[in-house]
Amino acid sequence: MSAIAAFWAVLRSPSYVTRLAAAMACGLVIGTFTPIGIALTVPLEYRFAFSPSDSQLPDGIILLGGSGMEGIRAMSVLSHDYPKARLIFSGFSATDPGDEYRLKMFALLGGDVTRIYMEPRPRTTSEDALYAAALLKPKPGDKWLLVTSAAHVPRAVGCFRVAGFQVRPYPVEFRTVQSHPFAGFVPGTRALHDLDMAAKEWIGLIAYRLMGKTDALFPGH
Repeated sequence: MSAIAAFWAVLRSPSYVTRLAAAMACGLVIGTFTPIGIALTVPLEYRFAFSPSDSQLPDGIILLGGSGMEGIRAMSVLSHDYPKARLIFSGFSATDPGDEYRLKMFALLGGDVTRIYMEPRPRTTSEDALYAAALLKPKPGDKWLLVTSAAHVPRAVGCFRVAGFQVRPYPVEFRTVQSHPFAGFVPGTRALHDLDMAAKEWIGLIAYRLMGKTDALFPGH
């Protein structure tokens, strides 16, 4: 995009196009060669202090689509730890080849597929929460574990709170290590990918709050 803007500036030379090209080029350089993506990811991933133990057993465990194989592995372990909890795979469809593979892996890892409630309709995090609420009808005293990628936890928790759930997040797929977050920084395309992922979450948090889909701008404890 910066190359297109620069080319347009050469042809037309309006000052605003020149400034746009310069700003976009600077943004590209910063995103490629600095750990800004990691810096934006860390507060998302560690917004909630994670504790795998709780005095109250969960009534159900909800896995959000897009959590990857780490989410599947977590669900297989949790299903054994809490044999009476309801298991909900939100955003999963038995007819989707990718989801079918994940369900097979869940079974191979020792999970009981017959315990799963699948909700295939959600396409957004807000829909995950709304469709889950319609299916599960959570009560004020119910406790739910919410399995999703670590950077996605704040937005997901905010959505499920609005839908009436008392959720305790179970984050997976961490991209950073809290004690040494910048140790794994690699400039280039990976740095741009980190920035893209983090920016989407921050923009999503702002947009969802403006639309009333989360209970806070930056949900926390």
